[in-house]
This record gives sequence, C-alpha cells and structure tokens, in this order.
Amino acid sequence: MNNLPQGRRTVTLERVAYGLTLKSAARLGGAFKKNETGRQIVIALRLPAGSEFEEYVAAASVLVRNSDGLGHFTIAAPRLGNRGSVDLQTITSDLKMKPAVLIVWPSGYAMPREITLAAERVVDVTPIRACHLVAAAKRFGGQTVELAEATKIMEFPLSDVFAAFRAGRPASSVLARLSEAERNTPSTVVGPFLEDLAGYGEAKTWGLSLAKDIGAWAEGELGWADVDRGLLLSGPPGTGKTMFAGALARSCGAHLVATSVARWQAAGHLDDTLKAMRKNFDEARAHKPSILFVDEFDGISDRARIAGNEHETYWAQVINFLLELIDGHERLDGVVVIGATNHPEAIDAALLRPGRLDRHITISLPDVEERKHLSRTYFGTQLTDHEADAISAATAGLTGAHFEKVSREARRAARRAGRQVSFDDVMSALPPSRKIVSGERRAIAIHEAGHAVVGVRLGVGLLSTVAVPWEAHAGQPMGFAHFEFEEDPIVDRQGCLDHIALLLGGRAAEEVVLNTAFEGAGAAEGADLHKASDLATRMELQLGMGEGLSYFNLKSIEQRDRVRQNNALVAARVERLLAREMERSREIVARLRAAVERIADVLVAEAIIEGAEVRRIIRETSK
Repeated sequence: MNNLPQGRRTVTLERVAYGLTLKSAARLGGAFKKNETGRQIVIALRLPAGSEFEEYVAAASVLVRNSDGLGHFTIAAPRLGNRGSVDLQTITSDLKMKPAVLIVWPSGYAMPREITLAAERVVDVTPIRACHLVAAAKRFGGQTVELAEATKIMEFPLSDVFAAFRAGRPASSVLARLSEAERNTPSTVVGPFLEDLAGYGEAKTWGLSLAKDIGAWAEGELGWADVDRGLLLSGPPGTGKTMFAGALARSCGAHLVATSVARWQAAGHLDDTLKAMRKNFDEARAHKPSILFVDEFDGISDRARIAGNEHETYWAQVINFLLELIDGHERLDGVVVIGATNHPEAIDAALLRPGRLDRHITISLPDVEERKHLSRTYFGTQLTDHEADAISAATAGLTGAHFEKVSREARRAARRAGRQVSFDDVMSALPPSRKIVSGERRAIAIHEAGHAVVGVRLGVGLLSTVAVPWEAHAGQPMGFAHFEFEEDPIVDRQGCLDHIALLLGGRAAEEVVLNTAFEGAGAAEGADLHKASDLATRMELQLGMGEGLSYFNLKSIEQRDRVRQNNALVAARVERLLAREMERSREIVARLRAAVERIADVLVAEAIIEGAEVRRIIRETSK
C-alpha cells in the first residue's frame, strides 16, 4: 500500500509500538533470512482481534522505511469497503510486480485462498505487550519506562494509553492520568466488543459491517432501508449466540433488548404473550439504535408443521402478530431483529422473507485455526506455536463457551500459583477425556485418511486439516477431516454424488485397509452414514437428481428420516444410490491405498496433518 499519504506515515509512539509487533511476526515468517535463490518472498501478517487496521498499515510502512533488514519489502494491504467488502486489487498488483511483499491483513476478515497460496507463511501478529511499550518509548522519544510501570499502564485501553503518553511526560504521570480518568468515567456494561471475539467467521464480518452502517445511519449518511435489519443466527448449543448479540450491541453503540420465546410464553395466556412481545418491541423502538435479540426462535412454531394441530390457532395469532411488529404499520427504523436457534429448519417461512429475518448465518464449531486463535485469545499469547497446536487438536468439537469456561479455571489455577497461565493449566482444565492409543488410534487414523483421500481425489471442497487428537473429551469427535466449501455454491448432480462418496470414504478405508468396519460411521445422528443418507434422500425426493423427478416439501432432517422409515420404495432408492457411491469410494481407496496408509502413519505419530501435505502425499504415491 505504497500510495498512503505521507501524513499517514508519520512516526508516532503508537506506530512504533505496532511496528515492533509486526517486526517480530515478520521475523517468524522468515523476512530477515537471506534470499539467495532470488525468488519472490511473500509473508502475510494477520492482525490481532480488535486492532486498528489503518494504523497498523501505517506502522508497517514506517517499519520498512526504518529497518535495514526489511527495506526491500513492499507493504500490501486490502482496501475495506463500508459494507464489509474486501478489495484485493492493490495486493494482486504487488504480488505480480514486487520481489518481496509483506501483506497486512485485518482481523475479522477471512484470508482469501489466493493470499494463503501465495504466502510463504501466514503469521498471527501478537497484541502489544508491556515490553513493546518500553521499547517504543525508548526508540520514539528516548524515554525510559520501567517494565513494572508499563505493565500497569497496559491494563488500560490502548486508545487511552497512547492518548495519555505525551513527549516528555513521565510514565508515573501517564499512569496517574489514566487512573484518574477511569475513576471519573461512569460505569458501563461489562463485556467484550465484537472486535474482541474469535471464531465467529461470517457472523463477525456481518456484525462489523452492520456497526459501520449503523454509524453512517446515525450521522444521516445512510437510509435505514440500506441497513441489514434482520438476521437468523443458528448453530449448536454453546457456540456463543447470546454472547455474539451482546458484543454486537456494544460494537454498534446500540441498546440491547434480550428476550426469548420461552420468556414470552411464560407471561401467561395468549393475550399476555402478545403484550410481552409488544413490550420488547416498544423498548427497542424507544432506544434507537437497538438490537432486539430473540433466543429460542424456533419456539415459534412453523404453521406448515402444525396445520390441524390443536394449538394451530394459538400459534397462528402469535406468528401474525410478530410479523405485524416487524413490518406492520410502524416500520422498525433503527431496530435490528436477531433470532437465534439451534433448529433453523423449524422456522416459519414467512419470518424469513425479504425485509424480515432474511439473512441466515450459521455459527459452526470452531475449526483448527479458529481454535488456535481462541487458545491465544483466552489463554494468552505466551503459549508457543507447538502448545497452541496441541490445544487446538485437543479441543476439536468444543465450542467458544467451552473455551471461556476452561479459561476461567486455568486463570484461577495460575492466580493461586502466582504466575501466568501455562499449557499444563489449560490441559488440566479441559473436560475429562480418555487417551486414543494403540489399535483404536490406527483405526481412526485410517478412517479419517479415507475421507481425506477420497475428498481430495474428487475435488470436493478444499481439505485444510486432518486430525486424530491424543485425547478425546466427552461428546468430542475422535478424529476429523476438515474441508472448506464455497459459500452458497451452485451444486450439480455429480457434485452431490462426490460429496456422498467423501462421506463414505472413512468406512471404505476401514473395509479396504483393515478388512472390517467400525461403528463410528453410523454411531449417531450427524455421523457419516446419516449425512450421506440425508443427502441421498434430498437428491431422490427434492432435487430431481435421483431415479425420479417428483418433488416433496421435506424441510427437516427428521422429515426425511421419517420418509425413509415409512416408505420402502424410497429407502430402496436411497440404498441403491449409497451402494454405488460406496463402491466408488472403495475403488479410490484401493487405488490410493499407499497414500491412505502414509497419511494414517502421520496422524498416529503427530496427531495432525495439513491439507497441503495430504495433497503432496497423494501426488507422490500416484506416480
């Protein structure tokens, strides 16, 4: 981003401090190594949560200008749009033309595939710590600040710290001013801002964009019709939907009205329920801008499901009244309605139409990289890369709520010992687990390697990580192959068949390599066989991709299960489709058996293998 105005590159204490963290990250990425091959060097630096993106970009420019070892690097950064869009044009140009590029990437935005492919390494920049403040004060103004003083100063918000730090002002005076300002500041609701949260993916990106839009609306620069006014937020229990709503409200500077369908019903009879609903909407209107968060949103029944039910009249009135509140005579200018649910398929279709809760975002369980980020967010940046990797592998299947709980227990243990949180504190605070060893470990590794090889061979998504943790917690998967998929792609018949073959790849590997089959593929709802059967049912009865073209309006997994149970013809069609794809998976595993076994060997020994290494093994063994 060499077109930054010179004023943006002015050396300040803040930019020197940010530059020190960037320099450490660049060093980890290999920026200071001699490049004797003459090839292009590209290093991506991912900023910490809640960071000031433009200030970091300016700090990077100052850094390369004043650092002997980095002077040959070009600073590249995306341009961020007002609605959360990311323009890569400047980065793309630099990647084509420049011999050495440092990419500064903002927090809260998914890093595009073209950057991760181009970069030698993607490095997470650590937040500013007391030692950085000490070094920055010395370099910027020749000022000596004791580490103990800097540690106390860093307990205050960074924006306050850099506002109070003036040239020539002693650190003791800075600390006194910060303390006095805190005492005179009215107390506010405690809780994280959206910028501070990790592991929320698309929901966080949407929320940060909403915060910008609400700010523009408050300034009269944007009409409310151009603001996203409704969201359906879904995900497994414990993924932090309620926490997200509170953090979103704080980042938007909005009033939060938090309620639930159960709370509305608890008010009494139908009239009391409607009054409780009206009261919450009135509160939201009275405190614009506001976030109206309704938990357990699926508690409002779907009229298509309860037709003929004895409670049909009751729920019809509730739904009609809710629709009236959302878009009736009084438009909800200044109010964003968020419904949270564990069962998005159970929501009445009328509530999801344009102008209502027409945006649906799923908060999924954190993936490998998100768990690594959560580890550093909740347990501290003092963890080594190896420790963060180990925690990430050990927490597969755990939610953000689990991380928060483990963090409290780990911090408690560290306080009692009078030290920082350690790796052992974290591992001791994790839910009870059992070790995955010996023959069981080998069998699970073969299963996951089968998924990986079949998926890569068929080009189903992009394989990012395969893992078999050393220990498994209750309710946690004992292994996984994580594939990344495009958002809302147009999928054809072959794409669906390939996905089914991927789901059956684990069982196929068990049969081909181990000459047996284990229970994991069909142990419970959501297991491989269940997912494959559900997709096959949709192909046969909804997508017109099976033996017939009939369409059945089967909205939920439960409804599709019921059809298979009660209709022998449908069950037979599904079984034939699954059998064909199972045979295809077996053929792929048999042909690439050497790759399956090598990948499994790595999983048994090291617990985790990256997608790039899996693809390399497949290429080598296919020659």
